[in-house]
Parts: sequence; structure tokens; C-alpha cells
Amino acid sequence: MDEKIKDIPTSMPTSIVERKVEVVPQITDLPTSYGDTKIVLLPRDPWWCFAYWEIGEQTKQEIKNLYGENVKYVIRVYDVTNVINFDGKNANKYFDIEINPLANNWYINVAETNRSWCVDLGLITPDGKFIVVARSNIVMMPRYGVSPLTDEQWAVLQREFERLLELSGVSMIGKGSFDIAKLMRERWEELLAISQLQQFISSGFVSSFARREVEQLPKEFYLKADTELIVYGETLPDAKLYINGDEFKLSDDGRFSLRMSLPDGEKVIPIKAVSSDGTMQKEIVFIVIRKSEIK
Repeated sequence: MDEKIKDIPTSMPTSIVERKVEVVPQITDLPTSYGDTKIVLLPRDPWWCFAYWEIGEQTKQEIKNLYGENVKYVIRVYDVTNVINFDGKNANKYFDIEINPLANNWYINVAETNRSWCVDLGLITPDGKFIVVARSNIVMMPRYGVSPLTDEQWAVLQREFERLLELSGVSMIGKGSFDIAKLMRERWEELLAISQLQQFISSGFVSSFARREVEQLPKEFYLKADTELIVYGETLPDAKLYINGDEFKLSDDGRFSLRMSLPDGEKVIPIKAVSSDGTMQKEIVFIVIRKSEIK
């Protein structure tokens, strides 16, 4: 039997379908430069700061046209501690660091702590003249050592410190977070009451009647005082440090700091550093005597 293929219409109904294509932006790396001429100074720790800079192409061409290529690039580091309106000529002192012309950042070691610094990116011509290319911001370095300031209202007395230590589980007494919260709340309310009372009296808005009310408070007189001991120092970062015979972890730059209670009596604190290969060692022994008198 013969089969006949039916004609298929050449024109078919069509429909328009809208397609929304979401364009995903390409993530590119940050540019290595922005065409500016500037230098920025950042503090790292009491002894080190970090500078990074950029010299624009136009500035590079001007340097080449005016001074040629036989110049030395330097960072001039100024000590501007307590200097008002630094202008490049009124620094306490300065020193130069010769740098590679292709460099764009540098770690700077400052020999003195607790100072303020500013740097110039510049060049020195063959005749010794210093040309400023860019000047940085002024930074005050992080302080080194124990702060001379104390805040008696927020000092944790030895008795309270020992209670907090016990509640933390050191003595395995099984206390819970409720006990810690209660102790902290009592301490907070005590400090808050003292602080508010002092601010209220010193504000100048207290009436004479209110002053009389303050004078009529219960005359229970007391005095609380205590001391603590802070031991700190430094050694080589790869050395091993022992305090009271126990190994103490050093920071990445070899420094250490330890806060200790200081009860009445004699306290002996041996501190020993041993080199990484074990061939050398140094030891310092602190002997601290506390004697309290209640009069």
C-alpha cells in the first residue's frame, strides 16, 4: 500500500519570547597605581612603622627633566614629637634611609619609643640637595611599657580578683554563670553609685539642701587598697622563656608581659631565656618584698 505524505505548511505561527540576560560584572584586580603622587605612614608597634607611596608618571617625568637620573631616592624620617605646624625644618631631628627607586613601600625602624614621626619621600641630587617629592601624615606610635595612669574606681581588688578566679572554675568549686553575673553586678552597682555621686556633687547644680543630705549619709568609714605586679621584657623571638619554671609563650617579636598578684611577704620571680639551639641562656631573678601596715 502506497503512503502519501501530507503537505506540511511552510508558514508556521510564531511567538515572541523575551529573554532577560543577566550581565555578571567581571571581578578584576585592584590597580597597582592610581596616578597620584603621595606617601602614607602607618604605625605597626612602638619600634616600627610602615610607609607606602606612589609617584605619578607626570612627577617622574618632571624629576627626570629637572634633575636627571643620577639621583638617590631616600625616605627622610622626622621626629616631630610636640612640634606644632611641622614644615620640614622644625623637626627635633631626622635620619635618611636610601631606598630602591622601584620600591613602593618600606618598613622603618625607629630607635626611640613614645614619639611622633613624619616622613618625606624625596631625592638627593649629586650636589647634596634634598628635594621633597611627597610628605606623609604624622603618626604617634603606640606607647611602650606600663601606663603611668591608673583609675582607682575601676581597679579590681585582690579579694575580688580571687573570687572571680574561683568562680571561673580554677578551684573546681562548681559555681555557675549566675554566681559570676551576681558578683559583677554587685561590683558594677558599687562603682556606678560612687561615680554618679561624684559627678553629681562636682556638677555645680547641687542645692544646699542636697549637700546637707549628702553630709548626713552613714559615717561608716573604710579604706580599700591593694597592689599588683607587672613583669615585662623581651628576648629573641625564637628563644624559649621560663617564668617561675614554667614555659611562657613569647609574642611574634619576642616580647612578653605578665600580670601577677602581689601579696604580703617576699616574692621571688626567676625569668630565664634559652636560645633556640639550647647553647646559651640568660636569667634574671626579681625579689620583691611587700609589707603592709594598717594604722
